[in-house]
Amino acid sequence: MLKVSVFAVVTCGLFSLVGCGSKQDANKSNFQSAIQDYLDTTKGVCVMVPAKEVPFTLQKTGGMNFINEPEKAAALVSAGLLSAKDTEVKAAFGNQMVAGVQYSLTDEGKKYLVKGAAGNLGNWDAFCGGKYKVKEVENFTQPADMFGTKISQVNYLYEVDDAPAWAKQPAIQAAYPSLQRDLNGAPGDKAVLVATSDGWMHERLFKSKGG
Repeated sequence: MLKVSVFAVVTCGLFSLVGCGSKQDANKSNFQSAIQDYLDTTKGVCVMVPAKEVPFTLQKTGGMNFINEPEKAAALVSAGLLSAKDTEVKAAFGNQMVAGVQYSLTDEGKKYLVKGAAGNLGNWDAFCGGKYKVKEVENFTQPADMFGTKISQVNYLYEVDDAPAWAKQPAIQAAYPSLQRDLNGAPGDKAVLVATSDGWMHERLFKSKGG
């Protein structure tokens, strides 16, 4: 028993020398791991299809365009994700038929289309690829109690690994400015982390697990 106790004391001392800590500790290393755990559940960088799903049609001129649908569709065609074919569509105003374009998935587009991944209220489809990776945790607030839960807000920098070639095309980045921000420079974001019995967890993962 004495030998076991001495060994335990020595082992504990050795771990303390290398900075062994707990997952519950509020530090940059634990926070980076918690954010990465969440990012690993996402689909990477995504660009929303300018319609709820593919195939879809748009009026060539005029019509009601709320999110620059024609520009986004043209960029997706230039990137090889969609194909375009002239057709006729019902005019936005009145009952007459007018010139339009039908957009369909290409074989390349099928590789990246994710149903309901746009993140908008309508759960539109999106083209997604690559993987978000935490580069650095810049700073965080001291953990504080909120509604019986201990939380901390974290500011961090990230990058995108293995971004698909289409995401780097100028036409796509011009039509989707947020994509350009993600792929160029050192973009930053915020995350709210929750202290749990298993360590720190991103609030979205916490809620998805019933928290």
